[in-house]
Amino acid sequence: MTGLPAARARGDEDELYRLHHRGLLHAVARSVNASHELIEDACQSAWVTLLRCQPERSPALFAWLRTVAVHQAYRLSRQERGSVRFEDLAGDHEWEALLGLSPPLENAIEARRALEALAALPVGQRDDLALLVAGFSYQEIAQRDRRQRSVNNVNKHLTKARARIRRLEAATT
Repeated sequence: MTGLPAARARGDEDELYRLHHRGLLHAVARSVNASHELIEDACQSAWVTLLRCQPERSPALFAWLRTVAVHQAYRLSRQERGSVRFEDLAGDHEWEALLGLSPPLENAIEARRALEALAALPVGQRDDLALLVAGFSYQEIAQRDRRQRSVNNVNKHLTKARARIRRLEAATT
C-alpha cells in the first residue's frame, strides 16, 4: 500500500463494523449510482482503511467512513466505465456501437417518424411537449408562458398533442 506503518488496532473494530456496516452500505448507495457489488467493494475498502489508519473515534467516525467509501466508489466506478467486459455485452446493438457501425435502419426510420409527428404539431403543443420532455412540470410550463395559462390549459394542450401523435402513428403503420 503506502509504506506507512499500520496504526495499532484499538479492539473496537468488530463492534464498529456491526454497528455501522449496514448504514454505510445504504448511505453510499444513496450517494453513488453503481451496482450493489461495487458499493460493497467500496465499503469494504473503507473498513480496511479504518483498520490501517485507525482514525479518531468520535461521533464523526461514520461520516469519515462514508467519505472514504464514496470516494472509493467513484474511483471504482471510473475504472469500471473505462473497461468493457465481454460478459456485459448483451446484444448485437452494443457490438455495433463498440465497432462504430451505424445503427440499424429500423432505428433511423423510427426516429424519422417521431420527428415528423412532432413537426406536424401546432407550435404551442410542440413547445409544451418539448418542455414536458425536458422535465418541466405542468405548473412550470404554465408559468413560462407570457399569457399565464392555467395548469388545466397546459394539460389540454398536451392531451391534444398526444392524441394527434397517436393518430399520425396509426396512419403510418
